[in-house]
Amino acid sequence: ASGPDKTGWVALVARAVADEGGNVTHSRMVRLGHEFIILMHVSVEPERLKTLVKALNTDKRLLPLNIRTSSLTRRQTGTYERPLVGFSIKCVGEDQPGMLATISERVSKLGLSVDNIATELRMDPSHSRREFVVSCDATTARSDEESIDRAVHDISSLKADLGLDVLDIRVLHENSAYMARRETRARQGL
Repeated sequence: ASGPDKTGWVALVARAVADEGGNVTHSRMVRLGHEFIILMHVSVEPERLKTLVKALNTDKRLLPLNIRTSSLTRRQTGTYERPLVGFSIKCVGEDQPGMLATISERVSKLGLSVDNIATELRMDPSHSRREFVVSCDATTARSDEESIDRAVHDISSLKADLGLDVLDIRVLHENSAYMARRETRARQGL
């Protein structure tokens, strides 16, 4: 949904969803200039779906929001590789054109699947400049040590490539023994 910024949009949409038996499972809301954007994933019993969509599209209070709905289909078992390794990447640096493109291209080149990317622009009063912040969560089914190390190395090079002030990479792996070895090597400076 998107429309003119107005206090109370989130409450109105969330109430309309709840009143029709919907449950908001994931959501993002952001004000961009004079526009307010709402992105929601809503779960609802199949027999109540049409009623929910109709309620959202006919509520006169919500008409300025330009609500669009679509149904998602669940991934079929066996049609994708189960992710075994997760990467949480946070980059902070002086704002410059192309930062998101460079970071997302690097993630893509490594074959990582993006689960979530969020960006924000903020002022850094200590340097009197605008900072660009990128937070990225990505996953892969490649769990061998060499692939993980290569990914961390390639992502780490973003710090120099973009002149970042902060680059934080966290690896989440199903194999806790691998993570213990990695943390020990990191403490030893290897």
